[in-house]
Order: sequence, then C-alpha cells, then structure tokens
Amino acid sequence: MTKRKVLSVGVTLFFLILLLGLSPLYSVQLLDISINGTAEKTEITVSFDKAVNYTEFATENKLIFDLLETESGLESNKFDGINRGGIKAISLIPFYTANLLRLSIDLTKSVQYTAKSEDNKLLISFANPEAKTFQPWSASEQKVTSASLGYEETYETPGLISLDLENADIQTILRAMAHYGGKNIVAGDEVKGTITMKLTNVTWKQAFDVIVKTAGFSYREEGNIIRVAQGSTFDKERESAELAQPVIHRVYKLSFASPKEVKANIDKLISKKGKVEVDSRTNSLIVTDIESRHRDIKALVDILDAPNPQVDIEVKVVDVDYDYSRELGITWTAKNLRSRKYNIAAAGTLYTPVAGITDLTFGTVRSFAKLQALLNIGEGEGKTKTIANPRITALNNRKAEILGGKKFPVNVLDQAGNLVTRYFEVGTKLNVTPHINSRNEITMDISAELSNVDPTTLIITTTQASTRQLVKDGETVVLGGFVREEEQHSESGFPLLRRIPILGSLFKSTGKSMKKREVLIFLTPHIIKYY
Repeated sequence: MTKRKVLSVGVTLFFLILLLGLSPLYSVQLLDISINGTAEKTEITVSFDKAVNYTEFATENKLIFDLLETESGLESNKFDGINRGGIKAISLIPFYTANLLRLSIDLTKSVQYTAKSEDNKLLISFANPEAKTFQPWSASEQKVTSASLGYEETYETPGLISLDLENADIQTILRAMAHYGGKNIVAGDEVKGTITMKLTNVTWKQAFDVIVKTAGFSYREEGNIIRVAQGSTFDKERESAELAQPVIHRVYKLSFASPKEVKANIDKLISKKGKVEVDSRTNSLIVTDIESRHRDIKALVDILDAPNPQVDIEVKVVDVDYDYSRELGITWTAKNLRSRKYNIAAAGTLYTPVAGITDLTFGTVRSFAKLQALLNIGEGEGKTKTIANPRITALNNRKAEILGGKKFPVNVLDQAGNLVTRYFEVGTKLNVTPHINSRNEITMDISAELSNVDPTTLIITTTQASTRQLVKDGETVVLGGFVREEEQHSESGFPLLRRIPILGSLFKSTGKSMKKREVLIFLTPHIIKYY
C-alpha cells in the first residue's frame, strides 16, 4: 500500500512539473498591422511592444511568418477582403503549445519580397503586382465580427512532443494531454488503469491516439470536446439515438442490379429498427430505416446499381492432324507453343504443360486472323476439321457454359430392376468466367472437358483441364494437348482388277496405321463497349 501511494505522488508531481513547463510564456505582444504603398511597391508594417524574433517561409501565393513567444493584442484574428496592393487576406493563428503566433498573408500571386526587423517592427515589402495605387489599411481600425474571430480557439501545435511514462494513471495523463494540447477532454467513469510507454518526437494527435487505444479505450470528437470511454459505451449511445429517431419508408428502384443480390449488402447497413424487402415485379427494394442509414444505403445503391460489362466470347474447336499441327507450328508467327514431346512455334505464348493423362498446354494468340487462314487451308486439304464454332455473351464475373457434342442413350436397370434409358453427353464442354480489370484486360477462368464414347464398349473417355489466363481485349487463348489415336485403313492395287470378286485379292494389298489427332480450342473474348 505504501509503495502505491509513493508511486501515485511521484506521478502527480511529474505531471505538475510537466504542466508548468508546458504553460506558454509570452514576452512579445503584436499591436497592429498596417498596409501602405504606391503603384510600384507594397509595404506591410507589423508593430510590437518590443523586438520580435521570427522565422519565415513562402508557399504558392502566401507568405508565412512564425512570430516566436508572441501573442496578439488585436481583437480580431482573421481579416478577409483586404484586396489592395496584391494582398487578399491576413490571418493570425496562435499556436499556444509551441508558444508562437503565425502571421499568414494571402496574395493574389507569388512575389519576391524582403523582410527585416527594425525598432519593434517587422517590415515586409514587395513589388505591387496590381501596379496601381491603393488606400492605406490598418488591422486595428477594422470592425470586429464573428467571422474575424476565426482562429480564436486554435490549439494545434506544429511541434513534436516526447513522453516517457511508467505505470502512469490514465486519468492523470489525459488531464496533462488536455492542458498541453489546449483541448477539452472528458473521460468516462470507466476510464481507469495505468499505462507504460515511451514516445519520441510525435505529434500531439499521434500521442493522444496511442495513449487512448493502448489503454483499451475509444474516443469521439464532438465539436471542441473529446470524449474518452469504452467502445461499447459509444455503441450503446449510437443505438439509443437511432432508436429515438423516426423511421422512413423509401423505395429504391434498380435499373441494372438484381434486388436480391443488392439486399444482401444492404442488410449489413440497416439499424435494429430497419427492414429491407424485395419487390421483384418492379425490380425494387423497399427500405424502412432512419434518415442517417438511408444516406448510407443510397450511396451504396448508387455504386452497386451500375451496368455490368459484358464479354462476347468466340470459341473455335478444331480437330487437327497431329503431324499437320506441327507443320502449322513452324509457320505460325508467335513462339513457344509446346507439349512435353514437341517444341512448336505458334501464334501466341503458351505455358508449362499440365501434368495428367495427356500433355496439355495453354497460351494466347495475338494474330488469330493469320492462324484462321492457315486452318482454313488445312481444312480444305482434310487435315483439319472444325468441330464447333459457338459464340456466347457473358456478364462480367458470371460463368458462361458452352456444350458442343451429342447425347446418346444407354439402357440400364434402376434400383427396382426396371429397364430405364439414361442419356450421356459427350463432346466439348467449356465453362468460362470473364473478369474485366481497370485496364480493359480480361482474366478468364477456363474449365475444358473433351469426351468421346467407344460405340462397341460404351466406355466414355474424358480429358479435363482448368486454367486462368490474362489476355487483352481481342486476344485469343489457346488450349492444346488433347491428343488421341485413330486407326486408319488403306487399300492399294491395280484398278478394276482389284475389284473382281475372290480373285481381286490377288491384285491388291491392304494396310492399317495409327494416326494421331489433336484438338485445339481457341477462345477469343471481346469487351462489349457502351457508347
């Protein structure tokens, strides 16, 4: 108990010394500001009761003088509408904790100036940018108005502070911070405890924020008063205030978005009194809530109810003779279309094959027109065959499904032993989800499946691949490596004689060979522009 009392007294004495040390000590008083001059020159005279020390700097169209250990003896701190000699306004801003008075001079344009201290006066002069004569002006002769008191309660400090605290009482710290920052701080009854920290060269705002949050409390600025309490206290106050407000019914008619989807986001914004209903017939949301929540809901609806971009996706599925695909690869314009066994130059850039049953590759094609011409030539020679060429339009971030193939029936027995017919799909199946970014590039999530059925055994062979590709508008994504083998039969011999029944076999020879075929899938997305 004795140790705790000694610590408390020590902390209290520490802060009393701190408060005394931080009290502003003014030694100079500003008496008046006057403006005189001619069409060629503007002169500003700042009068004091004794000599003054100052620092100065200039920004665009503004001169700043920090008058050290100085307070203003004028009733007004803000002088607008001067409008003479190139001067628009003059402001006096007291920084109590830094023990200085800032003189801010707003100009019509940047100027080259001179400043000097002489006989308890600060003399500032520069060339008159307006180049015309003007009437003299004096701050002490100006009428005091509410607007001219603009900076009477300014306490922010441009300086930095340092703190070294050990088991210091939070209430004592807050009182010291209030005095140091010239703030009105009110702490709730629950604000108790001690804090240990060391801060070096931080602003008052940073120090106050760290102290309050480290102690586990929150604060709220209400005008020129800062309240410190537990976060739950402010939440209860907010809820109580909202419960006391009347509810308002409003209808938000949506033009593009689905009301059911938007409702999921609005539900997160409504108060305890709020309610959201969906009217599908008018594509609207009926919201009942207080006015402040309606403002937040309106802002959110304006963002979400926007036209969703669309992507037109052109798909081309080509069955290519494997040897011919290598010949095409040699004549294509881009590089690195490759499988695990062959290196092919292609009209695009393709990436590492995917491990699996087959060697799959993915890539992009930038010059699909030339590639299309080469594929058309191969199709005329029977070396390529277009299996499917569908086209589909998909919304941004929405999945599109493309199926090109056939269904075949299979008779099977159900659990009750009854003979039923089931249909199976074989062919090319694509699932594509486009994502448009801010640079009008398209990221496509692609899932491809190729399947075929053996008509004798009814065994379905399926090859699947999934990838994510980033392409520009109009570029083509290529999926390759779907390779299969086909048995081909050939016959050669003497014309006419080989067709003679029975004896014809003497004049002909037959053979069979295994031929490789590869399926290439091309996907070309185009962003549908709205003009």
